[in-house]
Amino acid sequence: MSLTKKVRTLLFITLIFMQSCAVMFQGSKKDVTVKSMTPGASIWINGNKVGEDAVTQRLARKTDHMILVKKEGCETKQIDVRKKTQVGWVIFDALFNWLAFATDAPTGAWNTFQQSDFTVELDCSKPSVKN
Repeated sequence: MSLTKKVRTLLFITLIFMQSCAVMFQGSKKDVTVKSMTPGASIWINGNKVGEDAVTQRLARKTDHMILVKKEGCETKQIDVRKKTQVGWVIFDALFNWLAFATDAPTGAWNTFQQSDFTVELDCSKPSVKN
């Protein structure tokens, strides 16, 4: 095998192993923690009750999420968890790892959340709206 073929083969193998760098290094999900300073408050993520007082959930990076913290007799708080593209991963894939576009983009591995830890205190001096 000539040197040129060896170099091409090595380059090809390197690209295959580097495929999906963002997925390998940070995954397609991220932990989000919500803590309520109001005892007994329920925490809902995307319409599903996930616990009370404090929860940590692994949320998909590819979409935005909505969190509600609520308790009878208190005002409900809504938290919008927004995804944010990490441009560095996109540039890396475009320059060195174009095969990763097939996995990193659809899984949302390029994304992170603008914020992933939330502490909420409900205002219980206002009547709650029935949800």
